[in-house]
Formats: sequence, C-alpha cells, structure tokens
Amino acid sequence: MELADAEGIGAVTLGRVAREVGCHVTSLYTHIASIDDLHVRMAVAVQAELAQRLWQAALGRTGVAALQALSGVYRDYGETKPNRTWLLFAMTTTDDARFHDGAQFLAEPIRATLRSFGLDDGRVRHAHRAYSAAMRGFLLAEAQGMYGDDADTTFRQIVGLFAGALERGDWPGETAEPKRRRVTTATGSR
Repeated sequence: MELADAEGIGAVTLGRVAREVGCHVTSLYTHIASIDDLHVRMAVAVQAELAQRLWQAALGRTGVAALQALSGVYRDYGETKPNRTWLLFAMTTTDDARFHDGAQFLAEPIRATLRSFGLDDGRVRHAHRAYSAAMRGFLLAEAQGMYGDDADTTFRQIVGLFAGALERGDWPGETAEPKRRRVTTATGSR
C-alpha cells in the first residue's frame, strides 16, 4: 500500500513487492495467488480503511449533517489517498467475495444515512448508487485536475443537491419507465 501511495498502482508488481520485502518472487506465491489477488487484497484493505472513516463520521449523525460528514470523508480520502481511491474504483468488476463483503461494509453508513431521510429500501438502493457515482466521478475528475480552483464550489454544489432533494423529500421514487437493455459487444458491455 505504501508503494502504491508513493508511486502509483502501476509500481505494484510482484517483482517490485518481492524486492521491497526482501524475498524472491516465487516466495510471494506462498501468500498470494497472483497480481490480481494482490490488487483485490489491496482494494479490500482500502474498503476497510475508508469504511472505518465513514462509520466514524456517521456515528451519532442523521440527515444532512450525516451526509455532509460522509461527503467530507470521501473528499478528504480522495485528496490524501488518490492512488488508493483509484484502486477502489478500478476494482468494481471483481467477482471476489472478499471485495463484495468489503463493499457491503463500506455501503452501510451511506445507506443508513439515506434511510434517515425516510427513504424505503428501493429508493435507498438507487440513491446510494447515484451518490456513489457522484462521489466517484468528482474524486476522479478532481484527481485529474479538471476543476482547478472551482473544485470546492463544485463539491459543495454536488453535496447540496443531494442534501436539498433528500431533506425536502424530493428524492425520486421508482418509475414505470422500461429498463434499458445492456448491449454486449466483443469488448464487453456498453
């Protein structure tokens, strides 16, 4: 994790990790199955670290205060741990049960906060997806320098839009619109 923090995820190779810990690459296979396994383990560690911070921020808070606290944790984490944040978002397609369990633990303080606005389970599910997409999109764009000096204003507006709609009870419910069909191509879904 320290190597990823210092030099980026690309620096985390089995050869480099072996050199850093003072062993031969083949010795690593006693502990990990592959570089993908190592990346999943790293992502699970990031999930646990971020989840712990989110749980602490949400403790004793509900509604807008909780949403603002959670959002602040996301932003701070993205700014102070950009490579870990990237790893967390890059691993979303893994089928590893450890990753999915970590995702559930990470999601619960957010879902509890959304429930505190009176949303039912279906609306919580979609609100959580929308909130996570907004946080992910903002953090990745900010890490690329896309917002410049206006980043703080943009972030406050994103959080304000969510907080305002949730506090007023304007969060949309399920719609009768038909589901979009996923198109599968040779290179995956789009």
